[in-house]
Amino acid sequence: MSKSILLISRYFAPQNAIGAVRPTKLAKYLTRLGYRVTVLCAAPTDAARDPLLAADAALLADVREVRERSFLRWWKERGTHKGGTETTPSAAAVPPATSVSAKKNPALDALYRWLSDRSDAAFARDCAKALRSLPGHYDIVWSCYGPASVHTVARLAKKRGLATRWVADFRDEASVPFRFQKRRLSRFLRSVRNNADLVTSVSLGALEMMGLEQIGKVLPNGYDSEDAAALEPYPLDAETFNLAYCGQLYSGRSDLTPVFRALQALVQKGACEPARIRIHYAGRQGPAFRAQAAAFGLADRVADHGLLTRKQSISLQKSADVLLAAAWNTPERHGVVTGKLLEYMLADKPVLCVVSGELPDSEAYALTERLRLGAAYEQARDTRDAPKLEAYLRALYDARFSGTPSPFHPDRAEIAEFDYQSIAKRFAQLLETL
Repeated sequence: MSKSILLISRYFAPQNAIGAVRPTKLAKYLTRLGYRVTVLCAAPTDAARDPLLAADAALLADVREVRERSFLRWWKERGTHKGGTETTPSAAAVPPATSVSAKKNPALDALYRWLSDRSDAAFARDCAKALRSLPGHYDIVWSCYGPASVHTVARLAKKRGLATRWVADFRDEASVPFRFQKRRLSRFLRSVRNNADLVTSVSLGALEMMGLEQIGKVLPNGYDSEDAAALEPYPLDAETFNLAYCGQLYSGRSDLTPVFRALQALVQKGACEPARIRIHYAGRQGPAFRAQAAAFGLADRVADHGLLTRKQSISLQKSADVLLAAAWNTPERHGVVTGKLLEYMLADKPVLCVVSGELPDSEAYALTERLRLGAAYEQARDTRDAPKLEAYLRALYDARFSGTPSPFHPDRAEIAEFDYQSIAKRFAQLLETL
């Protein structure tokens, strides 16, 4: 039987933001499964547009944007173009805390976090007002975190009787910008635990970090096979061994130096020719990426493509020989499985997954090994994993230029379970139990 769903997500198509991918893909496939989905989301703060997500959203009949009144929105929107074209997001749209190449300014960082917190409160307020204009009643209100405002508004929708059941989804574990807000975070999570009818998150580790592992269900991120339709090949030199990293570098966590160290060792042993190696980066932190490579004499082998659209990024991934992924596993944040690692599955290319942090047995490592995506390395087990990483790289290089057998033998049947079409079916099964 068809059910009506009210989705509340700050990020949604056609926003060129990683947070827009999960809710947009699930909404698209739930619609194909017969659900009637109404979306309440934030209006974009710049003209950057993801054409792949825009095509997905075209299937949805009712997407409503909320433009909250906040200083941070005004700051991000000033000077941007209003044409809906594919452009690079303004620098103001990038939180200072995410720029690993720039020198940190604690005062500015704290100010940005405070303004983000105020903007979130403003979105909750204006989104709550928008609930009054929605037609009829919904079987389910589904909110996709973050930020926290989406769950606050979803709880209100259920309390007002606008929806019968509430599904609280976490694409990231809940957090607050300041330590003095820890009590508020505890109250927030307690409210979710006591009022949501279903809690989902991307990994068991994320649920454990929030104390929701006893009631929560794992609903992973994934990839959409339809994104690869009619993609043009990315222009790469056919005579080089092309490695690629696409996405954000997180300060103190995204550490790809084990790969660069392995490449340096192979060059020094004469197993690789430096001129045949090309390392591609696509994202906002090119200087930081180059600095990691430079520590191992590979700075001149880096090609910085800057910020690409997701369509261009996927094209680069499919054209590369090897894809690089970075995750972390620490007492403060464990169970991290980045969306990029899952998106890489679409490319059907070997992945080198590097996990920083002092804790072993990460979910990212286990996933890479179980699906045979490539080679995984954990900082916590450097002695075990460093030789394995180097050997896998050499085997890939030799397969590329010498015709030796490739070590890449992925479990494509299990990888298919991470297609968003399959994930949406699992989500639908959970919804039908409510």
